[in-house]
Amino acid sequence: MKHFFVCALAALVTIGMISRVEAKDPEDAESDHVIITLKSGEKVDCYVHRGWHAENSVFKKENYSFKVTMTPDGQEPIEYTADDVLSIDYVETTENHPDGLRWESHPLAKPNFASRYHTMQMLFCVDKVGKNATTYWWKIWVSSGINGMGRSLQTNYGIRFHNDPEGIVYPYMLVNSVLMKDRYPGLQDFCKKWFKGPEGKVHDKEAEESAAWILDMYDAYLEQMGDEAAHLPYPIPDKKAGKKKADKE
Repeated sequence: MKHFFVCALAALVTIGMISRVEAKDPEDAESDHVIITLKSGEKVDCYVHRGWHAENSVFKKENYSFKVTMTPDGQEPIEYTADDVLSIDYVETTENHPDGLRWESHPLAKPNFASRYHTMQMLFCVDKVGKNATTYWWKIWVSSGINGMGRSLQTNYGIRFHNDPEGIVYPYMLVNSVLMKDRYPGLQDFCKKWFKGPEGKVHDKEAEESAAWILDMYDAYLEQMGDEAAHLPYPIPDKKAGKKKADKE
């Protein structure tokens, strides 16, 4: 019974969101005005009809699909997914975002039982662009409350290394994990040591104040790697090839 009421409430929230989008005053539509860059390079000047944001994704995958119209009051929405686009730039600017909010499509590192290198394409909001990497944030729904019956929004942060040709976004918690061992040797330990010793206290405070601390850490890691940094990231190990070689020996 509780599950039914939770679902019913979520449905009402979703209906409310859709109704507000359709009934939006054209004069206020500029906040939904975006420029989409497709993977083909084509740019589409349009208005968000149904967003990809987690807040608009109660019954669908967050940060993946969305619909747009060519005019503020358009009645024929066109659907796109993270697999179709390179970026989405909001035309409206704010004091905190003088160039407008920018969302980009990249693979998210999401290890599973089948492969530690598994990824899934998603949309991420650009947080800060550094010399050697860019940080992003995105929201997802997670279970919460008693017996996990409720749902709440959680903000995640990740980093994309500019030298990665695949453009993978790694959640912060994966940067100091074994996932880095083969492709970015030493990065896991370097990240852990970043918060140790006298300088570690300073770095810890910086991390509390800004999610962009990881950009400085990665810059320092590359500097430590010297000439070897030019070869990063190393290719994903081919376990099958390694097994065949071992069998021959």
